[in-house]
This record gives sequence, structure tokens and C-alpha cells, in this order.
Amino acid sequence: MEKSKSFPEYSCSYTEFGFTDRSNSYNFNGPTQKGSGFSASNDPELKRKKRIKAYNVLTVEGKLKTSVRNSFKWIKNKFSDIRYGV
Repeated sequence: MEKSKSFPEYSCSYTEFGFTDRSNSYNFNGPTQKGSGFSASNDPELKRKKRIKAYNVLTVEGKLKTSVRNSFKWIKNKFSDIRYGV
């Protein structure tokens, strides 16, 4: 293949600015090398702790939802009582 003539060839390299080639062993989902990184995928105790934390989050969300629902019911009843003079 021929080089494109519309783009000039630059003689500058990344090492002149202090950039070096880095390994692409990390992406946004975590380390990709199996030897380095987190060992949570193999440790059943860490899996259990993570699962329990997820359950606790769901419990707190349920309690918050119930509290908000009860608050709206209370407000609705108060306005209803005021409107109908009960």
C-alpha cells in the first residue's frame, strides 16, 4: 500500500515527550490479565460478602420505598380530613 500524500509524515515520536509504550492490561471493566488483579472471582468468602451487601442494599431500598409510600398516604389522609371536615 502506498502512503497517503494528503498527510505529511511527522518525525516527532512519543518518547520525545516522555510518553512510553504502556501495556494495555487494564480496561474499564478491570484488569484483563489473569495473574494480576482481583482475586474476588475465586474467593467464595468475598463472593458471599458481596452478595450480602447487595441484599442489604435491597432491604434499605425497600424500607425507604415503604416509608415514602406511608408518608404520601398520611399526607393524603390529612388533606382529605381537612377538605371534608372530619
